[in-house]
Amino acid sequence: MTSSRDYYGILGLKEGASSKDIKKRFRKLALKYHPDRNPRDPIAEEMFKLVAEAYHVLSDQERRHLYDHKGHAGLKERGYRGFKRTEDVLRTFSSEFFDFLGISGTGYQRHPSRGADICFQLELSREEAANGARKSIPINIMETCPQCQGNGVRPSSTLQSCSWCGGSGTHTATSGIFTATGECPKCNGKGSLRSLSCDSCNGQGRREVKKDLQVDIPPGIQNNTRLKISREGDGGELNHDSGDLYVNIQI
Repeated sequence: MTSSRDYYGILGLKEGASSKDIKKRFRKLALKYHPDRNPRDPIAEEMFKLVAEAYHVLSDQERRHLYDHKGHAGLKERGYRGFKRTEDVLRTFSSEFFDFLGISGTGYQRHPSRGADICFQLELSREEAANGARKSIPINIMETCPQCQGNGVRPSSTLQSCSWCGGSGTHTATSGIFTATGECPKCNGKGSLRSLSCDSCNGQGRREVKKDLQVDIPPGIQNNTRLKISREGDGGELNHDSGDLYVNIQI
């Protein structure tokens, strides 16, 4: 996360503020500090990320509840990282910025991305923590479809270039000093259309599966230890890398 400051204070609000007020303040401050309005201004850029991070937490019921009761420590336990780059903010809130500018479109250009990380809280007895153990972790993940290899197309089918955007996958609109580049509404930013969708995943490229993962707990592990298991999170879009699984130990 970019800061440990008070999220309510960043937005100029008090605890208990309504969702309507939170969104209203975000809109005002995001436009004030938007990089298109403040070119080459590092202070404005940092404020833009802080405002976006505050809104990202407080506009989500689960994240807000966690923050209200446990603060930044609670968010970190769940793997929340905030925004380090301006590009991440623009991508996450693309639809909001289009709404603010009065532009029709689906938002910032979406590229195939790495799979999401997953967090799991694992409770251990004192004996298991002291001696080590092998534990089974039940998780639901989005895995890359094995039939279409993540492209969402039936193996016997082909991809056709989108005639709407000429294969670029983008739609650009301008309002005053602001320019927003969003997904093509016809191909959803992919630049191509499927002639026949994959039957196994309904053209999504991924499918949800239940999985029991065996995890070895080392002897002498401490309470609140966080174990990282690489590439056991959600599968990435279009066969990109999977996310990681983070196991939070509670004794």
